[in-house]
Amino acid sequence: MSSKSGVNFLRRTDVRLTLLYILTFFLSALIICGFLYLRLKHQLIKEVDRLLLDETEELSKILTGDPKAIELLKNVEAMVSTRPYYPIHFGVLNAEGSPLYLSKGFGKLRSGISEKAIVNARKEIKTQENVRHPGRGTPFRVVTAPIYRDGRLVYITQLGTHLRFVRKSLSHFKGNILAGFPIILILGSLGGWLLVRRFLKPLGYIASKASSITSKNLTERLTPSGTNDEMDYLVQTINGMIGRLEDSFRRMSEFTADTSHELKTPLCAMRGEAEVLLSKRRTPEEYEEGLAHLVERFDHLNRLINDLTLLSEADSSPVKLEMSPLRLDLLVQNIGNLFQALAEQKGILFEVGPLEEVTVLGDKTRLQQLLTNLLDNAIKYTSKGSIQLTLEKTEGTAVVNVKDTGMGIPKQEQDKIFKRFYRVDKSRSRDTGGIGLGLSIAEWIAHTHHGVIEVESELNVGSTFVIRLPVLIP
Repeated sequence: MSSKSGVNFLRRTDVRLTLLYILTFFLSALIICGFLYLRLKHQLIKEVDRLLLDETEELSKILTGDPKAIELLKNVEAMVSTRPYYPIHFGVLNAEGSPLYLSKGFGKLRSGISEKAIVNARKEIKTQENVRHPGRGTPFRVVTAPIYRDGRLVYITQLGTHLRFVRKSLSHFKGNILAGFPIILILGSLGGWLLVRRFLKPLGYIASKASSITSKNLTERLTPSGTNDEMDYLVQTINGMIGRLEDSFRRMSEFTADTSHELKTPLCAMRGEAEVLLSKRRTPEEYEEGLAHLVERFDHLNRLINDLTLLSEADSSPVKLEMSPLRLDLLVQNIGNLFQALAEQKGILFEVGPLEEVTVLGDKTRLQQLLTNLLDNAIKYTSKGSIQLTLEKTEGTAVVNVKDTGMGIPKQEQDKIFKRFYRVDKSRSRDTGGIGLGLSIAEWIAHTHHGVIEVESELNVGSTFVIRLPVLIP
């Protein structure tokens, strides 16, 4: 049990983020302290080099100013070798590198100086290097420099001093870092834990609030903190998702209720007609008439089920369309010819054209269904007058217009006509056999072809449905 709890504890986001913060803080502090250590070491060595170079200049002045200066070096040695902090040991060599004067203790130190220093001196290059004294653990810093007189190399000086105080200063610095490092790490870890907890606190609220929202209270929303940060953006995103879910549940509920109502009506009618036929013996003609009514009801029910199946498939997953290059003008002409006879039977003038030659990428069956739904509605709701079907191409867009002089659609209803099962005049829709899905299917077909469908209508004047589809660019 404890092992499981330990695993769950380590899997917590706040713990993992805190550990990551501690690791990052530790590495950052380590790198910074290491950089400061190296920087201090470099600075201290630089100060020692400056001291040695200054002494080299002084020694150079002595050696170049007096021909018998070599004899004065004992006095120089007595002054510089007895310093309490940075005693200096030195040697003076001739141009060939042979010693002319070596201070006390410099002989052993000289054995550790590289030959490259002498070579560099002959090239007028000063050399600074660390040299290990055979009898001491502390290294020495040695500067090798040439001395010229009248443009000619006359001496090579080598001055050195121990780095004991440099080493001691670095040791103190390291000790201070090691003493303060745990304190820094503890304070940093505590600060990291508090920051992580404060950062994740809104997540706890979001998780708690989101888990309490179900299909029964989709009207509830999360409250942003007002900081306009990523957490507020997350809250807004979740609120948007809940809003879309609320809208989906509402439409699903309406769709289910409307579907039940639409299925119940023809079923009740069919049952009633069947009961009437069975209530008493009837003539064969009466049975034939009743069965014909039942077949008509079956056809209506079958269309409804097919439309519902199509819309359900479109909602659940993308419906596979057989897309291919298609001459839209020829398709419009063929559909127009089919509906022309129906319009003439009703005494309506039906005009097809003008039709511009347009090629689109589309599914022929679905586009036929789109045009059929619009023309069927135009004929149903136009008692007299005319219907005009046109096609034109405008700026890479195919525009199909279905214009009628029918009953028209009120302004306040025009935004709702593409909703499922919606009818502007429900009684008239039932008389004409409509079920309120034709325009929903038409809009879906237009959208799946990357197009739009719009309506312009005036009550008792007529309606114009406009389909815009992208033209296939060769």
